[in-house]
Amino acid sequence: MRTTARARLLRTAASVLVAAAALLPAPAAQAHDVIESTNPADGSTVATLPASVVLTFDHTPIGVGTEILVKDPTGTNQADGPAKIVDTSVTQPLKSGAPAGKYTVVWRVVSADSHPIEGTFTFTAKAAGGAAAAASGAQSAGAQSTGAAQSAPAQAAPASGSSASGSSGGAMALWLGIGAAVLVLVALAAFFVRRALRPGLEE
Repeated sequence: MRTTARARLLRTAASVLVAAAALLPAPAAQAHDVIESTNPADGSTVATLPASVVLTFDHTPIGVGTEILVKDPTGTNQADGPAKIVDTSVTQPLKSGAPAGKYTVVWRVVSADSHPIEGTFTFTAKAAGGAAAAASGAQSAGAQSTGAAQSAPAQAAPASGSSASGSSGGAMALWLGIGAAVLVLVALAAFFVRRALRPGLEE
């Protein structure tokens, strides 16, 4: 039996709609939170050990399941109590008097889509926290060159934010491109359906 032109057009429209659906990624795979910055920044050197480390994400993480370890050069965890989540920032207080040296931060949070994400970053503290911080402040007041050297890491920190901003811009452009392609395919499918339903279509 010969296939009618109407059936061919309807099949073509269905194929176009399938192609449009294939362009849409699975929502769960795209919904994981992304870490945008850390303070101290990954790989940076700070004058004194801060009172806390801060991780900033693109969405607000879920409180349950959050764990942050801040390991000193000996591998001892210097995290003091549970981490605190405020908006998109996760703050982990550190123990007073923790030693100077290279620190490794091991973090795990549950993203907004309920999937756990994890990672690590490092930073180096030239001086311990607590009483050592006051001594470092006195030395900074007596030497302008030391103050200038300490300001350099602080100015370098926004670099991670600009990198995240560029990445977000690229992702937005990708989504806009996918959206435009889907709209074109849907319009094409509608065209074929209208032709198939047109009265007087010959075989």
